Amino acid sequence: MWPLVRQARYLGRYRQIAQVFWQYGFGYLLDQLGLTTLLSMPRRIMRRPAPDPISGPERLRLALTDLGPTFVKLGQMLSTRPDLLPPAWIEELNKLQDTVPPFPADVAIATIEAELHRPIDTLFRCFEREPLAAASLGQVHGAELPDGTPVVVKVQRPDIQQLVVIDLAILSELAALAQQNTAFGEQYDLVELVWEFGVTLRAELDYRREGRNAERFRANFAGNPHVCIPRVFWSHTSTRVLTTERIAGIKITDIAGMDAAGMDRKRLARHSLELILQEIFVDGFFQGDPHPGNLFALPGEVIGAVDFGQAIALDREMTGDLLLLLVALLERDADGALRALQRLGVLTQRELSPALRRDMRRFVDHVVDRSLAELSAREMGEELLTLLQRHRLRLPAPLALLLKAIIMMEGIGVQIDPQLDVFGIARPYAMRALAQLNSPDAQLRRALRELEEMRGIVSALPGQMSTLVQRLNEGEIRIQTREMEMRRLAAALSQAGARIALGLIVLAATLGLAGLAIAAAIGGWEGWPVIILAAGALIALISAGATLFISIARGSGGSS
Repeated sequence: MWPLVRQARYLGRYRQIAQVFWQYGFGYLLDQLGLTTLLSMPRRIMRRPAPDPISGPERLRLALTDLGPTFVKLGQMLSTRPDLLPPAWIEELNKLQDTVPPFPADVAIATIEAELHRPIDTLFRCFEREPLAAASLGQVHGAELPDGTPVVVKVQRPDIQQLVVIDLAILSELAALAQQNTAFGEQYDLVELVWEFGVTLRAELDYRREGRNAERFRANFAGNPHVCIPRVFWSHTSTRVLTTERIAGIKITDIAGMDAAGMDRKRLARHSLELILQEIFVDGFFQGDPHPGNLFALPGEVIGAVDFGQAIALDREMTGDLLLLLVALLERDADGALRALQRLGVLTQRELSPALRRDMRRFVDHVVDRSLAELSAREMGEELLTLLQRHRLRLPAPLALLLKAIIMMEGIGVQIDPQLDVFGIARPYAMRALAQLNSPDAQLRRALRELEEMRGIVSALPGQMSTLVQRLNEGEIRIQTREMEMRRLAAALSQAGARIALGLIVLAATLGLAGLAIAAAIGGWEGWPVIILAAGALIALISAGATLFISIARGSGGSS
Protein backbone atom coordinates (compact mmCIF):
# COMPACT_ATOMS: atom_id res chain seq x y z
CA MET A 1 0.00 0.00 0.00
CA TRP A 2 1.22 3.50 -0.85
CA PRO A 3 2.69 4.70 2.49
CA LEU A 4 2.18 8.45 2.63
CA VAL A 5 -1.16 8.51 0.82
CA ARG A 6 -2.70 7.75 4.20
CA GLN A 7 -1.43 11.12 5.37
CA ALA A 8 -4.29 13.34 4.27
CA ARG A 9 -2.26 16.53 4.33
CA TYR A 10 -0.05 15.20 1.50
CA LEU A 11 -2.78 13.55 -0.57
CA GLY A 12 -3.57 16.62 -2.66
CA ARG A 13 0.09 17.16 -3.53
CA TYR A 14 0.52 13.48 -4.42
CA ARG A 15 -2.47 13.72 -6.77
CA GLN A 16 -1.09 16.90 -8.34
CA ILE A 17 2.30 15.24 -8.98
CA ALA A 18 0.63 12.18 -10.50
CA GLN A 19 -1.60 14.25 -12.78
CA VAL A 20 1.29 16.40 -14.05
CA PHE A 21 3.42 13.37 -14.86
CA TRP A 22 0.47 11.71 -16.62
CA GLN A 23 -0.19 14.90 -18.58
CA TYR A 24 3.38 14.88 -19.95
CA GLY A 25 3.33 11.24 -20.99
CA PHE A 26 4.91 9.48 -18.02
CA GLY A 27 1.95 7.17 -17.34
CA TYR A 28 4.21 4.11 -17.53
CA LEU A 29 6.23 5.49 -14.62
CA LEU A 30 3.05 6.05 -12.59
CA ASP A 31 2.14 2.38 -13.16
CA GLN A 32 5.56 1.23 -11.95
CA LEU A 33 5.34 3.36 -8.81
CA GLY A 34 1.72 2.51 -8.03
CA LEU A 35 0.52 6.10 -8.38
CA THR A 36 -2.30 5.40 -10.82
CA THR A 37 -4.83 5.07 -7.99
CA LEU A 38 -4.30 8.75 -7.17
CA LEU A 39 -5.81 9.85 -10.46
CA SER A 40 -9.55 10.40 -10.51
CA MET A 41 -9.91 9.17 -14.12
CA PRO A 42 -10.27 5.82 -15.88
CA ARG A 43 -7.10 3.88 -16.59
CA ARG A 44 -7.88 3.74 -20.32
CA ILE A 45 -7.77 7.57 -20.44
CA MET A 46 -4.74 7.69 -18.23
CA ARG A 47 -2.75 5.52 -20.65
CA ARG A 48 -3.34 7.91 -23.53
CA PRO A 49 0.02 9.14 -24.93
CA ALA A 50 1.03 12.78 -24.61
CA PRO A 51 -0.70 14.86 -27.32
CA ASP A 52 2.33 17.02 -28.16
CA PRO A 53 5.10 15.42 -30.27
CA ILE A 54 7.96 16.60 -28.07
CA SER A 55 10.91 14.63 -26.79
CA GLY A 56 11.12 12.85 -23.44
CA PRO A 57 13.69 15.30 -22.04
CA GLU A 58 11.50 18.27 -23.00
CA ARG A 59 8.46 16.67 -21.39
CA LEU A 60 10.41 16.08 -18.18
CA ARG A 61 11.58 19.71 -18.08
CA LEU A 62 8.03 20.99 -18.59
CA ALA A 63 6.65 18.63 -15.94
CA LEU A 64 9.25 19.75 -13.37
CA THR A 65 8.52 23.39 -14.17
CA ASP A 66 4.78 22.87 -13.65
CA LEU A 67 5.39 21.17 -10.29
CA GLY A 68 7.15 24.21 -8.89
CA PRO A 69 10.35 25.26 -7.13
CA THR A 70 11.31 22.00 -5.40
CA PHE A 71 11.07 20.01 -8.61
CA VAL A 72 12.83 22.73 -10.58
CA LYS A 73 15.72 22.49 -8.10
CA LEU A 74 15.59 18.71 -8.46
CA GLY A 75 15.94 19.08 -12.21
CA GLN A 76 18.84 21.50 -11.75
CA MET A 77 20.54 19.00 -9.45
CA LEU A 78 20.01 16.19 -11.99
CA SER A 79 21.57 18.42 -14.65
CA THR A 80 24.81 18.18 -12.66
CA ARG A 81 24.74 14.37 -12.78
CA PRO A 82 25.88 13.23 -16.23
CA ASP A 83 26.82 9.95 -14.56
CA LEU A 84 23.08 9.28 -14.08
CA LEU A 85 21.39 10.69 -17.19
CA PRO A 86 22.22 10.68 -20.93
CA PRO A 87 23.55 13.93 -22.49
CA ALA A 88 20.24 14.86 -24.17
CA TRP A 89 18.45 14.86 -20.82
CA ILE A 90 21.25 16.82 -19.13
CA GLU A 91 21.18 19.44 -21.90
CA GLU A 92 17.42 19.91 -21.56
CA LEU A 93 17.46 20.09 -17.76
CA ASN A 94 20.11 22.81 -17.96
CA LYS A 95 17.39 25.05 -19.42
CA LEU A 96 15.64 25.07 -16.05
CA GLN A 97 18.00 27.81 -14.83
CA ASP A 98 16.00 30.77 -16.19
CA THR A 99 12.44 29.54 -16.74
CA VAL A 100 10.74 30.36 -13.42
CA PRO A 101 8.14 33.19 -13.49
CA PRO A 102 8.43 35.96 -10.85
CA PHE A 103 5.98 36.54 -8.03
CA PRO A 104 4.28 39.93 -7.36
CA ALA A 105 6.40 42.81 -6.06
CA ASP A 106 3.88 43.49 -3.27
CA VAL A 107 4.52 40.00 -1.91
CA ALA A 108 8.28 40.60 -2.03
CA ILE A 109 7.93 43.92 -0.19
CA ALA A 110 5.70 42.32 2.47
CA THR A 111 8.32 39.59 3.02
CA ILE A 112 11.12 42.16 3.36
CA GLU A 113 9.19 44.23 5.88
CA ALA A 114 8.19 41.18 7.93
CA GLU A 115 11.78 39.83 7.98
CA LEU A 116 13.58 43.11 8.71
CA HIS A 117 10.81 44.61 10.94
CA ARG A 118 10.85 48.00 9.23
CA PRO A 119 8.86 49.72 6.45
CA ILE A 120 10.35 49.43 2.99
CA ASP A 121 10.80 53.21 2.60
CA THR A 122 13.00 53.36 5.71
CA LEU A 123 15.08 50.38 4.63
CA PHE A 124 15.83 51.65 1.11
CA ARG A 125 16.00 55.03 -0.57
CA CYS A 126 14.40 53.39 -3.61
CA PHE A 127 13.23 49.88 -4.43
CA GLU A 128 12.66 48.58 -7.98
CA ARG A 129 9.36 46.74 -8.21
CA GLU A 130 10.31 44.95 -11.42
CA PRO A 131 12.63 42.06 -10.47
CA LEU A 132 16.03 41.79 -12.13
CA ALA A 133 15.84 37.99 -12.14
CA ALA A 134 13.60 35.20 -10.86
CA ALA A 135 14.82 31.81 -9.66
CA SER A 136 13.21 28.71 -8.23
CA LEU A 137 13.57 29.75 -4.58
CA GLY A 138 13.44 33.53 -4.82
CA GLN A 139 13.86 36.63 -6.97
CA VAL A 140 16.17 39.65 -7.04
CA HIS A 141 15.22 43.34 -6.97
CA GLY A 142 17.44 46.37 -7.47
CA ALA A 143 17.49 48.97 -4.68
CA GLU A 144 19.52 51.70 -2.99
CA LEU A 145 20.41 51.91 0.67
CA PRO A 146 19.58 55.17 2.52
CA ASP A 147 23.15 56.39 1.87
CA GLY A 148 22.76 55.82 -1.89
CA THR A 149 24.74 52.56 -2.15
CA PRO A 150 23.40 50.44 -5.05
CA VAL A 151 22.38 46.96 -3.86
CA VAL A 152 20.43 43.91 -4.96
CA VAL A 153 17.85 42.37 -2.65
CA LYS A 154 17.15 38.64 -2.91
CA VAL A 155 13.72 37.71 -1.54
CA GLN A 156 12.50 34.18 -0.90
CA ARG A 157 9.29 32.95 -2.47
CA PRO A 158 6.22 32.94 -0.18
CA ASP A 159 5.44 29.66 1.61
CA ILE A 160 8.42 28.01 -0.08
CA GLN A 161 9.73 26.44 3.11
CA GLN A 162 6.48 24.60 3.85
CA LEU A 163 6.22 23.42 0.24
CA VAL A 164 9.83 22.14 0.30
CA VAL A 165 9.18 20.12 3.48
CA ILE A 166 6.17 18.40 1.90
CA ASP A 167 7.87 17.83 -1.45
CA LEU A 168 11.01 16.36 0.13
CA ALA A 169 8.90 13.92 2.14
CA ILE A 170 7.10 12.85 -1.03
CA LEU A 171 10.34 12.60 -3.03
CA SER A 172 11.81 10.35 -0.35
CA GLU A 173 8.88 7.97 -0.73
CA LEU A 174 9.02 8.13 -4.52
CA ALA A 175 12.75 7.36 -4.42
CA ALA A 176 12.16 4.34 -2.18
CA LEU A 177 9.46 3.01 -4.51
CA ALA A 178 11.52 3.67 -7.64
CA GLN A 179 14.46 1.87 -6.07
CA GLN A 180 12.27 -1.19 -5.47
CA ASN A 181 10.27 -1.21 -8.70
CA THR A 182 12.37 0.21 -11.55
CA ALA A 183 15.54 -0.88 -13.34
CA PHE A 184 17.01 2.61 -12.87
CA GLY A 185 16.37 2.35 -9.14
CA GLU A 186 18.13 -0.99 -8.96
CA GLN A 187 21.22 0.53 -10.56
CA TYR A 188 21.49 3.70 -8.42
CA ASP A 189 20.90 4.54 -4.77
CA LEU A 190 17.99 6.92 -5.32
CA VAL A 191 17.18 7.21 -1.61
CA GLU A 192 20.69 8.48 -0.91
CA LEU A 193 20.47 10.81 -3.91
CA VAL A 194 17.24 12.41 -2.63
CA TRP A 195 18.71 12.68 0.87
CA GLU A 196 21.72 14.60 -0.50
CA PHE A 197 19.38 16.81 -2.51
CA GLY A 198 17.32 17.54 0.59
CA VAL A 199 20.37 18.56 2.62
CA THR A 200 21.50 20.94 -0.13
CA LEU A 201 18.04 22.42 -0.67
CA ARG A 202 17.40 23.06 3.02
CA ALA A 203 20.76 24.82 3.25
CA GLU A 204 19.86 27.05 0.29
CA LEU A 205 16.69 28.17 2.07
CA ASP A 206 18.81 29.96 4.69
CA TYR A 207 20.02 33.17 3.04
CA ARG A 208 22.27 33.91 6.01
CA ARG A 209 24.27 30.84 5.05
CA GLU A 210 24.55 32.12 1.50
CA GLY A 211 25.78 35.41 2.91
CA ARG A 212 28.48 33.62 4.90
CA ASN A 213 29.50 31.75 1.74
CA ALA A 214 29.78 35.07 -0.12
CA GLU A 215 31.98 36.51 2.60
CA ARG A 216 34.25 33.47 2.50
CA PHE A 217 34.65 33.77 -1.27
CA ARG A 218 35.29 37.51 -0.89
CA ALA A 219 38.03 36.81 1.64
CA ASN A 220 39.56 34.09 -0.55
CA PHE A 221 39.78 36.43 -3.55
CA ALA A 222 40.81 39.51 -1.60
CA GLY A 223 44.32 39.31 -3.07
CA ASN A 224 43.14 38.61 -6.62
CA PRO A 225 42.64 41.86 -8.59
CA HIS A 226 40.88 40.03 -11.42
CA VAL A 227 37.86 38.80 -9.41
CA CYS A 228 35.14 40.84 -7.70
CA ILE A 229 32.82 39.34 -5.05
CA PRO A 230 30.03 41.62 -3.73
CA ARG A 231 29.93 42.41 -0.03
CA VAL A 232 26.98 41.49 2.18
CA PHE A 233 24.95 44.09 4.11
CA TRP A 234 23.99 42.18 7.25
CA SER A 235 21.74 44.97 8.56
CA HIS A 236 19.46 44.22 5.61
CA THR A 237 19.79 40.43 5.64
CA SER A 238 17.81 37.63 7.32
CA THR A 239 16.92 34.00 6.70
CA ARG A 240 14.63 34.96 3.81
CA VAL A 241 16.17 38.25 2.63
CA LEU A 242 19.73 38.79 1.39
CA THR A 243 21.10 42.23 0.49
CA THR A 244 24.44 42.50 -1.32
CA GLU A 245 26.45 45.05 -3.25
CA ARG A 246 25.22 45.57 -6.83
CA ILE A 247 27.73 44.68 -9.55
CA ALA A 248 27.34 46.67 -12.77
CA GLY A 249 28.83 44.60 -15.55
CA ILE A 250 28.24 42.86 -18.86
CA LYS A 251 26.91 39.31 -18.89
CA ILE A 252 29.87 37.00 -19.41
CA THR A 253 28.37 35.50 -22.59
CA ASP A 254 27.56 38.87 -24.20
CA ILE A 255 30.44 38.82 -26.69
CA ALA A 256 29.12 41.82 -28.66
CA GLY A 257 28.74 43.87 -25.48
CA MET A 258 32.28 43.10 -24.35
CA ASP A 259 33.68 44.00 -27.77
CA ALA A 260 31.71 47.25 -27.81
CA ALA A 261 33.19 48.10 -24.38
CA GLY A 262 36.70 47.50 -25.76
CA MET A 263 37.47 44.61 -23.38
CA ASP A 264 40.37 42.21 -23.98
CA ARG A 265 38.55 38.91 -24.40
CA LYS A 266 41.70 36.82 -24.12
CA ARG A 267 42.41 38.25 -20.67
CA LEU A 268 38.76 37.84 -19.66
CA ALA A 269 38.77 34.19 -20.73
CA ARG A 270 41.97 33.53 -18.78
CA HIS A 271 40.62 35.25 -15.66
CA SER A 272 37.34 33.31 -15.81
CA LEU A 273 39.25 30.02 -15.95
CA GLU A 274 41.68 31.07 -13.22
CA LEU A 275 38.69 31.75 -10.95
CA ILE A 276 37.71 28.07 -10.82
CA LEU A 277 41.35 26.95 -10.68
CA GLN A 278 41.97 29.07 -7.58
CA GLU A 279 38.79 27.75 -5.98
CA ILE A 280 39.85 24.13 -6.53
CA PHE A 281 43.62 24.07 -6.11
CA VAL A 282 44.22 27.00 -3.75
CA ASP A 283 41.12 27.57 -1.61
CA GLY A 284 39.40 24.17 -1.65
CA PHE A 285 36.04 25.98 -1.78
CA PHE A 286 34.18 26.34 -5.07
CA GLN A 287 30.93 27.80 -6.36
CA GLY A 288 28.64 24.88 -7.12
CA ASP A 289 26.56 26.68 -9.77
CA PRO A 290 28.79 28.98 -11.87
CA HIS A 291 26.43 29.32 -14.83
CA PRO A 292 26.66 32.36 -17.15
CA GLY A 293 23.86 34.23 -15.37
CA ASN A 294 26.05 34.43 -12.26
CA LEU A 295 29.16 35.87 -13.95
CA PHE A 296 29.81 39.37 -15.31
CA ALA A 297 32.63 41.15 -17.16
CA LEU A 298 33.65 44.34 -15.35
CA PRO A 299 36.00 47.14 -16.49
CA GLY A 300 39.66 46.13 -16.44
CA GLU A 301 38.83 42.55 -17.48
CA VAL A 302 37.61 41.74 -13.96
CA ILE A 303 35.22 38.81 -13.40
CA GLY A 304 32.29 39.57 -11.12
CA ALA A 305 30.66 36.53 -9.48
CA VAL A 306 27.30 36.40 -7.66
CA ASP A 307 24.93 33.80 -6.15
CA PHE A 308 26.66 31.55 -3.63
CA GLY A 309 23.74 29.43 -2.47
CA GLN A 310 25.63 26.31 -3.55
CA ALA A 311 29.18 26.23 -2.27
CA ILE A 312 31.20 23.03 -1.87
CA ALA A 313 34.22 22.56 0.38
CA LEU A 314 36.97 20.24 -0.84
CA ASP A 315 39.27 18.65 1.70
CA ARG A 316 42.97 18.40 0.90
CA GLU A 317 42.66 14.64 0.55
CA MET A 318 40.15 14.94 -2.30
CA THR A 319 42.29 17.60 -3.99
CA GLY A 320 45.26 15.25 -3.73
CA ASP A 321 43.28 12.37 -5.20
CA LEU A 322 42.20 14.57 -8.12
CA LEU A 323 45.84 15.44 -8.74
CA LEU A 324 46.78 11.76 -8.60
CA LEU A 325 44.13 11.06 -11.22
CA LEU A 326 45.47 13.85 -13.44
CA VAL A 327 49.07 12.65 -13.08
CA ALA A 328 48.05 9.05 -13.82
CA LEU A 329 46.26 10.13 -17.00
CA LEU A 330 49.21 12.17 -18.22
CA GLU A 331 51.62 9.30 -17.45
CA ARG A 332 49.44 6.76 -19.29
CA ASP A 333 49.00 4.84 -16.02
CA ALA A 334 45.60 3.12 -16.24
CA ASP A 335 46.07 1.26 -12.95
CA GLY A 336 47.05 4.50 -11.23
CA ALA A 337 43.92 6.17 -12.60
CA LEU A 338 41.77 3.35 -11.23
CA ARG A 339 43.47 3.65 -7.82
CA ALA A 340 42.76 7.39 -7.82
CA LEU A 341 39.10 6.71 -8.65
CA GLN A 342 38.97 4.27 -5.75
CA ARG A 343 40.35 6.92 -3.40
CA LEU A 344 37.76 9.37 -4.73
CA GLY A 345 34.95 6.94 -3.85
CA VAL A 346 33.89 6.29 -7.45
CA LEU A 347 34.48 2.54 -7.32
CA THR A 348 35.41 -0.22 -4.89
CA GLN A 349 37.93 -3.04 -5.13
CA ARG A 350 35.06 -5.44 -5.88
CA GLU A 351 34.11 -3.41 -8.96
CA LEU A 352 37.60 -3.61 -10.50
CA SER A 353 36.73 -6.02 -13.31
CA PRO A 354 38.97 -6.96 -16.27
CA ALA A 355 36.54 -5.11 -18.56
CA LEU A 356 36.90 -1.93 -16.50
CA ARG A 357 40.69 -2.16 -16.59
CA ARG A 358 40.57 -2.65 -20.37
CA ASP A 359 38.27 0.33 -20.89
CA MET A 360 40.42 2.51 -18.65
CA ARG A 361 43.53 1.61 -20.67
CA ARG A 362 41.71 2.61 -23.87
CA PHE A 363 40.58 5.88 -22.29
CA VAL A 364 44.08 6.72 -21.06
CA ASP A 365 45.65 5.89 -24.44
CA HIS A 366 43.08 8.08 -26.20
CA VAL A 367 43.80 11.01 -23.87
CA VAL A 368 47.59 10.75 -23.93
CA ASP A 369 47.84 10.39 -27.69
CA ARG A 370 46.90 14.08 -28.04
CA SER A 371 48.76 17.22 -27.01
CA LEU A 372 47.53 19.36 -24.15
CA ALA A 373 46.46 22.03 -26.63
CA GLU A 374 44.10 19.52 -28.26
CA LEU A 375 42.49 18.40 -25.00
CA SER A 376 39.37 19.85 -23.41
CA ALA A 377 37.92 19.26 -19.97
CA ARG A 378 34.48 18.73 -21.53
CA GLU A 379 35.70 16.01 -23.88
CA MET A 380 37.73 14.27 -21.19
CA GLY A 381 34.84 14.50 -18.74
CA GLU A 382 32.29 13.14 -21.20
CA GLU A 383 34.54 10.21 -22.15
CA LEU A 384 35.21 9.40 -18.51
CA LEU A 385 31.50 9.61 -17.67
CA THR A 386 30.66 7.29 -20.58
CA LEU A 387 33.12 4.79 -19.12
CA LEU A 388 31.58 5.11 -15.65
CA GLN A 389 28.04 4.71 -16.99
CA ARG A 390 29.02 1.60 -18.92
CA HIS A 391 30.22 -0.01 -15.69
CA ARG A 392 27.37 1.41 -13.54
CA LEU A 393 29.63 3.52 -11.36
CA ARG A 394 28.38 6.68 -9.66
CA LEU A 395 30.21 9.90 -8.89
CA PRO A 396 29.96 11.25 -5.33
CA ALA A 397 27.84 14.42 -5.32
CA PRO A 398 30.71 16.89 -4.63
CA LEU A 399 32.77 15.35 -7.43
CA ALA A 400 29.84 15.55 -9.87
CA LEU A 401 29.33 19.24 -9.04
CA LEU A 402 33.05 19.89 -9.37
CA LEU A 403 33.18 18.23 -12.79
CA LYS A 404 30.22 20.27 -14.01
CA ALA A 405 31.74 23.49 -12.63
CA ILE A 406 35.03 22.82 -14.43
CA ILE A 407 33.32 21.97 -17.71
CA MET A 408 31.04 25.01 -17.48
CA MET A 409 33.88 27.42 -16.71
CA GLU A 410 35.96 25.95 -19.54
CA GLY A 411 32.96 26.39 -21.86
CA ILE A 412 32.58 30.03 -20.83
CA GLY A 413 36.30 30.66 -21.32
CA VAL A 414 36.38 29.02 -24.77
CA GLN A 415 33.26 30.93 -25.81
CA ILE A 416 35.03 34.20 -24.95
CA ASP A 417 38.35 33.10 -26.49
CA PRO A 418 38.21 30.06 -28.82
CA GLN A 419 42.04 29.79 -28.67
CA LEU A 420 42.10 29.40 -24.88
CA ASP A 421 44.82 26.94 -23.75
CA VAL A 422 42.97 25.35 -20.86
CA PHE A 423 45.62 22.87 -19.73
CA GLY A 424 48.42 25.39 -20.22
CA ILE A 425 46.71 27.74 -17.74
CA ALA A 426 45.83 24.93 -15.34
CA ARG A 427 49.32 23.36 -15.23
CA PRO A 428 50.95 25.87 -12.80
CA TYR A 429 48.03 25.61 -10.37
CA ALA A 430 48.20 21.81 -10.40
CA MET A 431 51.99 21.77 -9.98
CA ARG A 432 51.87 24.17 -7.01
CA ALA A 433 49.13 22.12 -5.37
CA LEU A 434 51.11 18.93 -5.94
CA ALA A 435 54.22 20.49 -4.38
CA GLN A 436 52.20 21.57 -1.34
CA LEU A 437 50.83 18.04 -0.92
CA ASN A 438 54.42 16.73 -0.80
CA SER A 439 55.80 19.49 1.41
CA PRO A 440 57.46 18.60 4.76
CA ASP A 441 54.47 19.97 6.69
CA ALA A 442 52.01 17.89 4.66
CA GLN A 443 54.20 14.78 5.07
CA LEU A 444 54.28 15.34 8.82
CA ARG A 445 50.51 15.82 9.04
CA ARG A 446 49.89 12.61 7.12
CA ALA A 447 52.35 10.72 9.30
CA LEU A 448 50.69 12.00 12.48
CA ARG A 449 47.24 11.09 11.13
CA GLU A 450 48.38 7.57 10.28
CA LEU A 451 50.00 7.26 13.70
CA GLU A 452 46.75 8.32 15.35
CA GLU A 453 44.84 5.72 13.32
CA MET A 454 47.33 3.05 14.37
CA ARG A 455 46.99 4.15 18.00
CA GLY A 456 43.23 3.71 17.74
CA ILE A 457 43.64 0.20 16.35
CA VAL A 458 46.06 -0.76 19.12
CA SER A 459 43.80 0.76 21.79
CA ALA A 460 40.87 -1.28 20.55
CA LEU A 461 42.72 -4.61 20.64
CA PRO A 462 42.37 -5.29 24.42
CA GLY A 463 38.62 -4.78 24.26
CA GLN A 464 38.30 -7.03 21.23
CA MET A 465 40.41 -9.72 22.92
CA SER A 466 38.28 -9.44 26.07
CA THR A 467 35.12 -9.89 24.00
CA LEU A 468 36.65 -12.91 22.29
CA VAL A 469 37.63 -14.54 25.60
CA GLN A 470 34.17 -13.87 27.03
CA ARG A 471 32.51 -15.50 24.04
CA LEU A 472 34.84 -18.47 24.42
CA ASN A 473 33.95 -18.83 28.11
CA GLU A 474 30.24 -18.59 27.33
CA GLY A 475 30.52 -21.32 24.71
CA GLU A 476 29.63 -19.10 21.77
CA ILE A 477 32.91 -20.07 20.06
CA ARG A 478 34.32 -23.59 20.27
CA ILE A 479 37.84 -24.62 19.31
CA GLN A 480 38.82 -28.28 19.15
CA THR A 481 42.50 -29.22 18.67
CA ARG A 482 45.25 -31.46 19.99
CA GLU A 483 48.06 -30.31 22.25
CA MET A 484 50.81 -30.86 19.66
CA GLU A 485 48.79 -29.07 17.01
CA MET A 486 48.19 -26.20 19.43
CA ARG A 487 51.94 -25.85 20.06
CA ARG A 488 52.71 -25.88 16.37
CA LEU A 489 49.96 -23.32 15.76
CA ALA A 490 51.31 -21.08 18.53
CA ALA A 491 54.85 -21.30 17.12
CA ALA A 492 53.64 -20.55 13.61
CA LEU A 493 51.63 -17.58 14.82
CA SER A 494 54.61 -16.29 16.79
CA GLN A 495 56.89 -16.48 13.77
CA ALA A 496 54.28 -14.96 11.50
CA GLY A 497 53.78 -12.11 13.96
CA ALA A 498 57.51 -11.50 14.15
CA ARG A 499 57.83 -11.49 10.38
CA ILE A 500 54.89 -9.13 10.05
CA ALA A 501 56.45 -6.83 12.66
CA LEU A 502 59.76 -6.91 10.81
CA GLY A 503 58.00 -6.18 7.54
CA LEU A 504 56.11 -3.27 9.07
CA ILE A 505 59.30 -1.80 10.50
CA VAL A 506 61.08 -2.12 7.18
CA LEU A 507 58.09 -0.59 5.37
CA ALA A 508 57.77 2.25 7.88
CA ALA A 509 61.47 3.00 7.70
CA THR A 510 61.44 2.88 3.90
CA LEU A 511 58.46 5.21 3.73
CA GLY A 512 60.06 7.48 6.28
CA LEU A 513 63.29 7.68 4.31
CA ALA A 514 61.35 8.24 1.10
CA GLY A 515 59.31 10.99 2.74
CA LEU A 516 62.51 12.52 4.09
CA ALA A 517 64.02 12.47 0.60
CA ILE A 518 60.92 14.09 -0.93
CA ALA A 519 60.77 16.70 1.82
CA ALA A 520 64.47 17.46 1.38
CA ALA A 521 64.06 17.82 -2.38
CA ILE A 522 60.95 19.97 -2.30
CA GLY A 523 61.57 21.90 0.89
CA GLY A 524 65.21 22.61 0.12
CA TRP A 525 66.56 20.82 3.20
CA GLU A 526 70.32 20.24 3.17
CA GLY A 527 73.36 19.90 5.38
CA TRP A 528 73.95 18.02 8.65
CA PRO A 529 70.29 17.87 9.84
CA VAL A 530 69.33 15.69 6.86
CA ILE A 531 72.40 13.46 7.30
CA ILE A 532 71.74 13.02 11.04
CA LEU A 533 68.07 12.17 10.49
CA ALA A 534 68.88 9.68 7.73
CA ALA A 535 71.63 8.05 9.80
CA GLY A 536 69.34 7.78 12.81
CA ALA A 537 66.64 6.15 10.71
CA LEU A 538 69.09 3.64 9.26
CA ILE A 539 70.51 2.76 12.70
CA ALA A 540 67.00 2.25 14.06
CA LEU A 541 66.10 0.08 11.08
CA ILE A 542 69.24 -2.09 11.40
CA SER A 543 68.84 -2.48 15.19
CA ALA A 544 65.16 -3.41 15.00
CA GLY A 545 65.77 -5.74 12.11
CA ALA A 546 68.65 -7.52 13.85
CA THR A 547 66.67 -7.94 17.05
CA LEU A 548 63.67 -9.39 15.26
CA PHE A 549 65.86 -11.62 13.06
CA ILE A 550 67.50 -13.16 16.16
CA SER A 551 64.05 -13.59 17.73
CA ILE A 552 62.76 -15.37 14.64
CA ALA A 553 65.85 -17.60 14.45
CA ARG A 554 65.49 -18.63 18.11
CA GLY A 555 61.80 -19.25 17.65
CA SER A 556 62.49 -21.47 14.65
CA GLY A 557 65.09 -23.45 16.57
CA GLY A 558 62.85 -23.93 19.57
CA SER A 559 59.90 -25.20 17.57
CA SER A 560 61.78 -27.74 15.46
